[in-house]
Amino acid sequence: MSPYKSDKILYGSPNKTFPIEDVKEAVENLEIILGLNRKPVGVKLIFSKEEYDKLKEEEIKGKTSYCVMIEKATREFSFKSRYENHNCDGGTTALALEPSTERIESGEEYFSYNLYSTNATAHRMRKSIKSLHRCEFSTYGLLTKPLDKFDIVPDVVIIIANPYQVMRLTQGYVYHLGIKPELDYGAMQAICSESTVVPYLTGSMNISTLCPSTRMLAKWKDEEMAAGIPYEKFLSTVEGVIATINTTDMKKKKEDIISKFKEKGKNIDLTLDNDYEV
Repeated sequence: MSPYKSDKILYGSPNKTFPIEDVKEAVENLEIILGLNRKPVGVKLIFSKEEYDKLKEEEIKGKTSYCVMIEKATREFSFKSRYENHNCDGGTTALALEPSTERIESGEEYFSYNLYSTNATAHRMRKSIKSLHRCEFSTYGLLTKPLDKFDIVPDVVIIIANPYQVMRLTQGYVYHLGIKPELDYGAMQAICSESTVVPYLTGSMNISTLCPSTRMLAKWKDEEMAAGIPYEKFLSTVEGVIATINTTDMKKKKEDIISKFKEKGKNIDLTLDNDYEV
């Protein structure tokens, strides 16, 4: 039974219009400042067929893994997907597209990968993986596409970057919060759990150095890793990245940022007379 609601009362704040232009601006600024080679990706969970059918994006053709869908989105592909479009049970259970199985939860499946010394070790690892199949809901489908193409509120933002860029994202994240992300990381289910479900459930940024499966399937570069950020903290994170440029970046990098901003017809106020270089 749901809590009592009166039809005479407006509960909570009305939903704000999704700030499309602010998000596009933030993405462009982040790409310039960090020199990202891939697009930041937005992910939205869809809970009903009706909501799914209203999405204007085409459904992905055939079957592939969730992490491959994310990799495609970093290259500006946009699509929606249902359980029938996924072929990795790590992703489908993590995202609550299907229930888990006794073989998976017992650790037998993980143990069969030869990544853990005993079945009990594998079980402990499996139990520690954050997964939406343990929540009291199921997911009908997913929307995955570049963040700057969203016109509805996504749940999570995934950024594929190198260690320096992830360091800068972390500095941007803690600039307003003053709280370090409590990392949930084990090189297992890196994109589906560590980069998507962890920020979805905790409301906190998470970092992943990826896992063997996604590196094989999505063909990430050796130097690439992932940062998952709850959407509601994305704009403030970009603000923090901008605010820490003067302290963090060398003069040459700051000059390059100023030049690239000018190419876009924009200005950024940076100080060039304080520098670590001697």
